[in-house]
Amino acid sequence: MKKAYSEIIGLPVSVEGVGKITRVTDILIDTTNGSIIAFFVSSGKMKIIVPVDILYFGRSLVIRSVDDVIDAQDVIKVRDILQNGIKIIKSRVETKKGEYLGHVFDYIVDTNLYSLSKIIVHKSFLGIFKTPDRLIPAQDIIEIKKGLIIVKDKYALKFVDTAAKRYPNLYPDVAS
Repeated sequence: MKKAYSEIIGLPVSVEGVGKITRVTDILIDTTNGSIIAFFVSSGKMKIIVPVDILYFGRSLVIRSVDDVIDAQDVIKVRDILQNGIKIIKSRVETKKGEYLGHVFDYIVDTNLYSLSKIIVHKSFLGIFKTPDRLIPAQDIIEIKKGLIIVKDKYALKFVDTAAKRYPNLYPDVAS
């Protein structure tokens, strides 16, 4: 199943047979391979749940025990990724050639594989006008850096000269 980041944030976390204990506040993704490393929860500062401890992922995250909510600093991989300070949301997106495509405002994860599936990008002007959303599959991401995601050039915005289509060259022998 695929879920958007915006749908996961605020999702309840329940202990099997007990009920809701907390909520998801953020997702930590390994930017080298796109896998979800942890889900941050609101059970105190820097508390996480690792995917291996999740029994069910649907309308809530279901875990076995309250002990599955652990301190983020106790997991070396989480600590290393946090030190990089790389976030997906709000990152600038450019093609390999440097063409600006917009910013990530949401992304989609595969809840079965616990991995990044697609990023959703748009440009906005003055916070009022925005371009249509662009879905870019994770396999077309070349690199994720702090504040910047580089994607394949095939996502470059194509410029179409509409005037040339409406007004064909009346003098084809003369270079335009």
